[in-house]
Amino acid sequence: MLRTVPPSPDQLRELEILIRAHHPLLLVDTVEEERVHVLLEHSAEHIGLPLFSWTQVDGLRREMPEPGHTPESGPPQKALSFIGRSNLEAIFHLKGLGPYLHEPAVIAQIKSIHKKYFGHRGAIVLSGHGIDIPPAIEHLFTPLSLHAPSSEAYHSFVQAVLRDLAKRLHVKVELSSMDVSQLLAALHGLTFFEVQKIITQAVIEDGVLGREDIAKVLEAKRQIIERSGVLEYFPHEHEMGDVAGLSELKDWLRKRQAAFEDPKRAKDYGLSPPKGLMLIGVQGCGKSLCAKAVAAEWKLPLIRLDPSNLYNRYVGESEKNLKRAIKLAEAMAPVVLWIDEIEKALSQEDAEGGPAQRIFGTFLAWLQDKKENVFVIATANDISKLPPELMRKGRFDEIFFVDLPGAEARKRILQIHLKRRKRDPSKFDIRRLVELTDGFSGAEIEQAVVSALYTAFSHQEDLSTEFIADEIEMTKPLSVTMAERIDALRNWAKDRAVFAG
Repeated sequence: MLRTVPPSPDQLRELEILIRAHHPLLLVDTVEEERVHVLLEHSAEHIGLPLFSWTQVDGLRREMPEPGHTPESGPPQKALSFIGRSNLEAIFHLKGLGPYLHEPAVIAQIKSIHKKYFGHRGAIVLSGHGIDIPPAIEHLFTPLSLHAPSSEAYHSFVQAVLRDLAKRLHVKVELSSMDVSQLLAALHGLTFFEVQKIITQAVIEDGVLGREDIAKVLEAKRQIIERSGVLEYFPHEHEMGDVAGLSELKDWLRKRQAAFEDPKRAKDYGLSPPKGLMLIGVQGCGKSLCAKAVAAEWKLPLIRLDPSNLYNRYVGESEKNLKRAIKLAEAMAPVVLWIDEIEKALSQEDAEGGPAQRIFGTFLAWLQDKKENVFVIATANDISKLPPELMRKGRFDEIFFVDLPGAEARKRILQIHLKRRKRDPSKFDIRRLVELTDGFSGAEIEQAVVSALYTAFSHQEDLSTEFIADEIEMTKPLSVTMAERIDALRNWAKDRAVFAG
């Protein structure tokens, strides 16, 4: 593994403040232990402290200022015993200690070290992924988040990877400045280890890092994200032009795009980047399509959180899944996080203190205080299952109600779906079809076109207005089968939401 790039000044400052403020036990939940070690090296040098590292294989080793080794320090208890006895003002990086934290002797040693080191600048840093801290000592640890690398950091690391590859083979880079920007955006949110694997594989194939490799990076990124089991990555397939109607919503988004794209300039102007919005309304009326189109319009990655992926039968695992999803989304920032049918995750139908209650609390706290540039688009169909706290102003920037499409929107929907299926809308009686689809959702109109295509194909004829009209007349839309529910939605939205238009 190549050495990672130096940490950001903000990350260094955060760590140094914790050390100077006598936080003797720090916990970094990450798979990027190499980045943690580089951070500790820079911090130790800046503060003027020795740096030690420990693994069970290598034992306790002094890294700086003078390299050295502590004999027989491989077993965790012996390493902790040395740290406790020495009472050194030093930084100790312990990697792989997690599995031993529940041993009574280790718990007792950590309590003793905390008491001793609380009086000076010495600090013990535990790093690893998913470390389970026992309740007896959990309160002694201060969590430290590893900041996501900047675009400049990714750029420097990719250059280092290419230089390393150039020692073994001929490497050619065929990327314009725009291609480089797109490549760095595609890499954002990945660990340096993942970046090294992806870039190396792309170059090894033909000796060239070119524009076509960006698509390979995105595909690799999709696989990595979906391997988490809680998020899905969506490539850009829809534009805002694919969304019919919703003029008020589009105007709202247009006004906020610049503030999200340039949060520093927005802050200097007195604005905070937009947090996100909630889309409530009738099924099949374009809420999901809108989420996809916003990401494409703003040229941002789109990741989807499916609430059904959060729940786990083991106590506490559901909240961990949500935290893992949030952490991954923040690492990819700036990004659009689409939470589809949010009521499935945050409904209050489980018992008091059940997983939905705990997930709700975790999500609300993050939504209120999130600092990373994550634009949240939540969609919901059933308002009766949404906790009232979620609807309070300040959780989302705005709540929009998406109603059944009007005549002009239905005309646009018909044109979109006919063009998508290689048919010329001018050859159809669009006015007649618009009248027939009064009360239809966008999804129902699309399905009528698709069903008519199947019918025409089976008759070995071309698609016509009559085929589509016949399918429409055979369809019972939601506005008929669920009329009372839709009326209730509209009445609820009158005083609580903005009509998307």
